[in-house]
Amino acid sequence: MSARGFVAEGLVPEMEMVPGGLSLTAADRLAALTARATGARCAMIHLAEGRHTRLIGGHNMPPGFDRMSQVPRSTTLAGIVLRTGYPIVVSDTLTDERVPEDAPVLTVGLRSYAGFPVRAPGGEIVGVCAVMDYEPREWQPDELAAVDEGAQACTAFVAEQRAREAEQQQRLFLDTLLDSMDTGVAACDADGNLVVVNRSLRERLGMPATSARPAAANLMSSAFATAPVPAEGWLARLPLTDPGGTPVDPADTPLLRAQEGNHVRGVDQVMHTRQGRRLYRVNAHPIESEGAGHLGAVSVFHDVTAARRAEELQRQLSRSKDDYLNLVGHELRTPVTIIHSYLELLQDSDPRTPLSDLAPMITAAQRGSERLRRLVEALLDLSSLDAGHTEMTMTGIDLTSVAAGVVHAVEERAEAKNIAVTLTAPDRTPIEGDPHRLAQLVAALLDNALLYTPAGGKVEVRVEAAGDSATLEVCDTGVGIPDHERPHVLNRFFRGAITTELSIPGAGLGLAFAALIAERHGGTIQIEPHGIRPGTTVRVTLPR
Repeated sequence: MSARGFVAEGLVPEMEMVPGGLSLTAADRLAALTARATGARCAMIHLAEGRHTRLIGGHNMPPGFDRMSQVPRSTTLAGIVLRTGYPIVVSDTLTDERVPEDAPVLTVGLRSYAGFPVRAPGGEIVGVCAVMDYEPREWQPDELAAVDEGAQACTAFVAEQRAREAEQQQRLFLDTLLDSMDTGVAACDADGNLVVVNRSLRERLGMPATSARPAAANLMSSAFATAPVPAEGWLARLPLTDPGGTPVDPADTPLLRAQEGNHVRGVDQVMHTRQGRRLYRVNAHPIESEGAGHLGAVSVFHDVTAARRAEELQRQLSRSKDDYLNLVGHELRTPVTIIHSYLELLQDSDPRTPLSDLAPMITAAQRGSERLRRLVEALLDLSSLDAGHTEMTMTGIDLTSVAAGVVHAVEERAEAKNIAVTLTAPDRTPIEGDPHRLAQLVAALLDNALLYTPAGGKVEVRVEAAGDSATLEVCDTGVGIPDHERPHVLNRFFRGAITTELSIPGAGLGLAFAALIAERHGGTIQIEPHGIRPGTTVRVTLPR
């Protein structure tokens, strides 16, 4: 019977391979068929593995033969076939000089042997198909032909094995390649079922580390273990929104658009994961073949969160540089000009001029110097606090006392401007905080309120405690903050349009300084309008 006949007869229907050879069932059936065709008591199929042979199939094998154990080639008759490339036919193992002294056939009492080489499709010898008997015998030509055909039948299985191994290697290579990428990859087949989710995307989504091949169902839930996972349903479960926060319809995702045959590039989507909000630039393309047509689609997720943050920081840095230059041009120029002008006057004055006449010029130069010193100190303090170089001295304090002390300190300035400052607070508001920094926070808010409140106005400071937090509010009846400027007032160096119109001095650092102190205390700061009446409320919430 030919090799083709073995398969056609259905005697070797199973083509599944195991490491090192054929499936056990297929190899055993082929060995049984070869034994029956030759009238031999037993048959075996060996495959070569380096310097050893491995028994992977047999019929009526003698006791002591371990099916999957490795045996050195040099001790076996199969090794002679592998070494020479020719069949070996032994009528009596006890008298044939070719049989090694430690051959396994002698150990189990086999007396006759006929083995033929199993060749791969390329012609190289990869194994041996052999029949054996417990009595000496002269092998007939038709019996040897049957063994040869059995060996040829093995060749078909070797070809199938190698094809499967090549496919498995390609899949392993592709899986390893995809899992080594930091870029997320998801793909679906022609039916729209998910077939690939690589490591990067799985980790972002907190999915199990199970491979997406061949059943992507296991990636999401054990409930899908016996059924394919439609990509549309999977995408519907993803925490995806557009950059504005609107949930993304699965049909509008790049993967499903590519499944419809569209090429999609540069779509920004936000994925809300356990690691936080991540921004992705998503590309997707259909997978097509000239012969097979549409095969599916693939979507690639590029995490651009860090890049966007870097761009935003760069823009903020550029704006900060511009604002700083404007600050130098306006806020520093004034005190420097005053100091320089009065020093010139002093230099040009008559040496005999009485000191009493020079005192006003000296006082004016001192005022300019003090203004310059306060501005430089504020910049250095803000920078140090922002960089974390300044330690916070956290201790138990009374927020009511801190606020009362600052209110008392500004009373004289408020009276000079005809502004009423009031404090509404409980007798005590104990919290954990840095008393010096919290006093600076209250002072910055009061200074800002007094600066933008016209004469005759009111500024109210309110302290409240509720549960685990304490609230400090500074409410004024000042000019207020336009809606479009409110998101920016906590940025350093920001100054609204009203400051230019009313020539209100300042560097735009007060609220930024207060926000930073609140943040270092684990608190928050909010800016709210008063509605129909003018003024602003700044609310600071601090943990107790």
